[in-house]
Amino acid sequence: MMTKTKTWLMGLTGLLLMGGLASADAAPKHIPAGYSVDTIQIPDEIVLGVGGMEFHPDGHLFICTREGEVWRYKDDKWSLFADGLHEPLGIYIDQKTKEVWVMQRPELTRLVDEDGDNVADVYETVNSSWGLTDNYHEYSFGLVRDRYGNFYGTLNTSLSWRGWAGSHRWDIGRVHDSKMGRSAFYRGWSFQVTLDGRFVPWSSGLRSPAGIGISPDGDIFYTDNQGDWNGTSSLHHVVKGRFHGHPSSLTDHPGYQVASASTDVKLLSDYKDHERKVAATVKRLNQISVTDYEKLRTPPAIWFPHGELASSPGEPVWDLTEGKFGPFAGQVFVGDQTKSNMMRAHLEKVQGEFQGIVFDFVDPMHCGAMRNRFGPDNALWVGQTGRGWGSVGGKRFGLERIVWDGKTTPMEMHHVSLTKDGFTIVFTKPVDKKAAADAASYSIKHWGYEYRAEYGSPKVGTTDVKPSRITVAEDGKSVHLSMDIVKDRVYEFIIQSGLTGADGSKFTNPRGWYTLNYLR
Repeated sequence: MMTKTKTWLMGLTGLLLMGGLASADAAPKHIPAGYSVDTIQIPDEIVLGVGGMEFHPDGHLFICTREGEVWRYKDDKWSLFADGLHEPLGIYIDQKTKEVWVMQRPELTRLVDEDGDNVADVYETVNSSWGLTDNYHEYSFGLVRDRYGNFYGTLNTSLSWRGWAGSHRWDIGRVHDSKMGRSAFYRGWSFQVTLDGRFVPWSSGLRSPAGIGISPDGDIFYTDNQGDWNGTSSLHHVVKGRFHGHPSSLTDHPGYQVASASTDVKLLSDYKDHERKVAATVKRLNQISVTDYEKLRTPPAIWFPHGELASSPGEPVWDLTEGKFGPFAGQVFVGDQTKSNMMRAHLEKVQGEFQGIVFDFVDPMHCGAMRNRFGPDNALWVGQTGRGWGSVGGKRFGLERIVWDGKTTPMEMHHVSLTKDGFTIVFTKPVDKKAAADAASYSIKHWGYEYRAEYGSPKVGTTDVKPSRITVAEDGKSVHLSMDIVKDRVYEFIIQSGLTGADGSKFTNPRGWYTLNYLR
């Protein structure tokens, strides 16, 4: 445990005032009717590269930043709660006890305000069982907690392609000459930290898992970036023992280790012994074929088409406002760091596994949309960062909120659901029934992605599809498209301009992408 001297960035008062909400510098090109974006003004003294956000029971928004600080914001006032952290990329606040935890690169930390002055006095290490080197790509992401009090986070692989790193340590753990490897313990894993502080490796095969979220039913999901072993960006359901596809992480899996590589490395001799064991395990992993790895892998619940929809997705959050954010209650919202957009997804279970449809929602925002939270005002708050690879919009960082006007129903595909002989498209409101019955109103195609060690994948086997029969619901709010369907494909649905709402309203986001892994 470490006691930290209180630090005020702002001088004697420790408080900054700023003029609050303002309209966005440039309105998004795509935003559904009835929605708007407000920009939160950030004082010049604050560099707010958002790494995590959470609302406190008192209404303050707590924001941890990539610069190592935790800020409190409410009613146009900012104050510093903690600093000196190592790039925290997740924060959690217990809504009953008001305790604060942050996910730093090397550890999960509890921040304690002992004297009630709204500044953390104690920084307590809860767990630090994973490894970390000087490799910049070894991010640690979080943070969610289940109903039993267990925390969950995700650990990035190490960037280590041959000839780039110049470090033998970074070259450890690459499988089939992929660009990402495992330079330290449990890189490429999701993990659990129990209520009593124990570290439990949870699932393997993660690549660059920048966002983690938990559904109202307690199901945990994470997003991953396109790259080696991941044909395009994706959303995955986390289950203990599951392998998500990136084999470098199996270096730390007991079922693949040639000899157990102890995590208790204190002396140089310990490290050399550890390195020998890791090298032997990696040699074994390189003898396993890509085909066999694919058989082990559980595919993602949703693929995000690269460049068209997403390139670096952030955390998934669920709309639990019960309709106070519009007609999308219960759906999942995911931002993207590169495209700076907000996406909307609808999940369903088929053969016991999640899959579903994703749409663009608001596009673009000020910069990389990495962290989202629904606030007490029922708006979707979006924390942003543009540092690193860059992002659409050009800002270094930002904080915005997406607001619904409380009355307007936009003309959108609400969701698409798989049936035994095709798909049913459900709309947010009635459509023109005559146009809906016309096959020319729909453009449908499907493709796959190749599972491989190379970076990303092109679309494979793109095929156009024509519905064999169209059935429009009497109320005009849904349409069933009968067609031949095949699994392990992404189906793209595009509503053509001839199909509008019964009231003449047009679709803001006429494209959707359904990931079909399992048939009904």
